Amino acid sequence: MEGLLDEGNEGARVERVRQDLPAVGREVYLNNGTFGPLPRSSGEAMQEVLAAELASGRIGPDYYARSRELREEARALLATRFGATVDEIALTPRTTDGLDIALWGMAWRRGDEILTTRDEHPGLLLPLAALARRTGVRVTFVDTPAEPSPKAWLDAIAARQTPQTKAIAFSHVLWTNGDVLPLDAIGAWARREKLLTIVDGAQSAGAVSVDVHRSQVDFYALPGQKWLLGPEGTGALYVHESRLAECQPTYVGYLSGQVLDVGGGHFQPSEGARRFEIGSPSQAQLAGMVASLNWQEQQNPDWAVRRIGSLSRELAEALSHIEGIEMRTHVAKDMSGLVAFKVAGKASEDVSAELGRAGFRVRHLPPQHGSIRVSCGFYTLREELRSLVAAVGKIAAA
Repeated sequence: MEGLLDEGNEGARVERVRQDLPAVGREVYLNNGTFGPLPRSSGEAMQEVLAAELASGRIGPDYYARSRELREEARALLATRFGATVDEIALTPRTTDGLDIALWGMAWRRGDEILTTRDEHPGLLLPLAALARRTGVRVTFVDTPAEPSPKAWLDAIAARQTPQTKAIAFSHVLWTNGDVLPLDAIGAWARREKLLTIVDGAQSAGAVSVDVHRSQVDFYALPGQKWLLGPEGTGALYVHESRLAECQPTYVGYLSGQVLDVGGGHFQPSEGARRFEIGSPSQAQLAGMVASLNWQEQQNPDWAVRRIGSLSRELAEALSHIEGIEMRTHVAKDMSGLVAFKVAGKASEDVSAELGRAGFRVRHLPPQHGSIRVSCGFYTLREELRSLVAAVGKIAAA
């Protein structure tokens, strides 16, 4: 990466973006995969709501109307961003809530099979394990191809299909190494095979291109606090319109129904995916999420995704040339923002701590994965990545 700098119009554009992200000026912020830095406008929107609640109380004549407006705006922004209709978007507190809604809402029979990969996050593996224990479905694991490619992934998944296979639940981007699974190809194959598709978008929404209608998937769960740079406790679930009637709400609350017959035990679900929303989220969180989504729209999401892919590819290539580094991320044409690696003879937590002392905020993964994971945001400077490569080289040499 030597000699690579953000120059000219690109450099000026990135500097303007960074002015709106106060956290990235304190250290080299490379952990979007856990929490993204909040835009200034998001923090201000949340503070405004909290200040009003502190001064005037948390209820008033227009409180519910304002909450409804924020929910509607958030759904509309998410639908536009990810190629859905507003009625196909439910707001959730986190990605796993969306996955649980999809998994527990469908009708399963003992012996039904769900395919998944061996590199899934516990946020999907735990719901799958609980579902298997309670309903008797079988979870079958797909091994990562030796040489990952879109065709290799699709072949590996298709090879595990049996007559009992009813669904595939998987991550669009693997949290362990950032590899991007071929969503459109898998979605089209699953649609032909009449299989349900449930997608964990925790590391993809905001980092790679996502068009849920084009991909033909049934469910797509995503968080607000990672690559969308929103506050914690925000997220969404996309439900294809053809699955709305089939997927039954497991938990229901004030927002889930529009007509309730108390005596008869009957209720009419709310329109569209809103039926999966239980109660009003924090108005401060909603305001922060809306502000973050609006701010990202102003930066041009397509440009952001392209830059994230370019930076992660350049970083992976540079790290791969360092002696003593084992790359966990595969360099590819289309890359997410995650780059993972190991340093020979060093525990990942020790490497993470050493990089932290040098001013780099990265993440070490649990021992079963044992790698360092770097998140390249669209706001990241190439100079910062050059410094990281140099720091990793010193650690590896030591």
